Amino acid sequence: MIVKFIQYWDVLSEREEEFRKFIVKSYIPGINETGFLKIVESWHVASGEGPFNIMEGVADSVESVNNLLQLDEFQKLNHLLHFLVTNYKTKLLVPTGPVEGIVPEHITCRFNHHYNINYDKYDDYTKFIKKEHIPGMEHFGLTIVGCWNVAVGATPYVIDETRAEDLATIGEMLENPAYQQLTLKLLKLVSNYGCKILVPSGHINT
Repeated sequence: MIVKFIQYWDVLSEREEEFRKFIVKSYIPGINETGFLKIVESWHVASGEGPFNIMEGVADSVESVNNLLQLDEFQKLNHLLHFLVTNYKTKLLVPTGPVEGIVPEHITCRFNHHYNINYDKYDDYTKFIKKEHIPGMEHFGLTIVGCWNVAVGATPYVIDETRAEDLATIGEMLENPAYQQLTLKLLKLVSNYGCKILVPSGHINT
C-alpha cells in the first residue's frame, strides 16, 4: 500500500536562491537516501490557497514514514529547512475510495479537489464518485491518480488527485458547463470544498 507524506510551505522571499540550492543538493537527496521515503515531485500552487509549495513523498507503509520522522538526519534537514521557509505543515495520506493511489511516471500538471464528506451523505458520495465523477473527469481529459484520506494533518480530510497533460486541458474543463454541473453535484455531498492547480517546481531531476 502506497502512503504519502506531504509537506507544505512558503519560501522566504529573501532566501529563495539559498532555498533552491538546499532543496536540490541536500534536502531531497538526504531524504531519498534514508530509504524510508522517496520524494517524487515538488509542486508550485498555480491556483488555489497556500501554502504555495508542496513536496510530495511516497512510502510503502505508515511505519516507514514514522521511521523517517524519528531519524536524526531527517530532523537535522528539517531544522535547516525551517530557516528558509514559513507556513510549514504536513499531512500523512492513506488510500481511500475506488481508486488505488499511483505515482504517474510522466510528471505533468495536477488538478486536486479537497473536502470533507458530509456525515449523512457517505453512501451517496461513494456512488457519485464511482458512477459520475471519475468517468466525468476522464471525459474532460483528466485522469484520477488517487483518492486519499488525511490520516494525520489538518482538515479537509479527503484529497482527490487528477492529472492533466497541460494547463490548457484544465482550463478547458473549468469552462465547460458539464464540469460546472458535476461540481455542483459534488458540493451537495461535501463541505469545506476547495481545489488547486499544481505545476512542477523544477526541483526534481527527471
